[in-house]
Amino acid sequence: MRFLFFFLLILPSLARADMAQALKDWEKRDEPESLRSALTEFEKLHEASPKDREILLYLSRGYFLMAEYHTEGKDEKMKMFEKSKNYGFKGLEVNPEFAELKNDKIEKAITKINEEGAPLAFWTAASIGKWSKLNGIMSSLKYKDQMLAMIRRVEELKPDYMYGAVPRFWGGFYALAPGFVGGDMKKSKKNFQKAMEMAPEYVATKVFYAETYLVEEDEKKEFEKVLNEAIAAPEGPKEIQPENRLEKQKAQRLLKNIKELF
Repeated sequence: MRFLFFFLLILPSLARADMAQALKDWEKRDEPESLRSALTEFEKLHEASPKDREILLYLSRGYFLMAEYHTEGKDEKMKMFEKSKNYGFKGLEVNPEFAELKNDKIEKAITKINEEGAPLAFWTAASIGKWSKLNGIMSSLKYKDQMLAMIRRVEELKPDYMYGAVPRFWGGFYALAPGFVGGDMKKSKKNFQKAMEMAPEYVATKVFYAETYLVEEDEKKEFEKVLNEAIAAPEGPKEIQPENRLEKQKAQRLLKNIKELF
């Protein structure tokens, strides 16, 4: 009995220690081993507190980053994006209105997402998009409406989320989608410009603009110019320095492969 009382007493301090370690590793998420370690810690915390939205957001965003930057091979990337999507849905299901409707009326469920759930909706939608693209055109068409409904809901609730994430998403979508499902290069450029104006310190927007819009429009000189600007840009505020470092590395890889892109 005394042991049980003592164990219950120290549980909160153990959880705080685990969270502190997870956040310490998260600060170095541009390094694959640190991100893996952070995700392992967050998963332990999730087991102890399965309805903690903050932990689920770290897991959804973290597995997206793992897939996007630290994973090689289609199958492994799909696995990571699927984990990101699943944790995102778990976070959204903390909202009982969403949970009640999601299995039968997903688009109606999306309208029940509140401001607190908007970041989870963004990473869920982003992972659906990436997973679907890797899985082929039929998956992209199947999940398109669900993904776009989530992004529109984020746009309603938190239009300035994550340094222009919403217009950055639309910029990529309009550049890459075929015309029959909404592709539009003018809308793409307009959204990329909006995202860059909203958050010029976020390197990902320029890199994404270059690898989507500028490649599709065959603007080789502008492609080189924009990516060199991204590489030379400051690392920005501390909270996005890992992402900016990763995007600078990506910009270098894109320049190295320029002959394959043009």
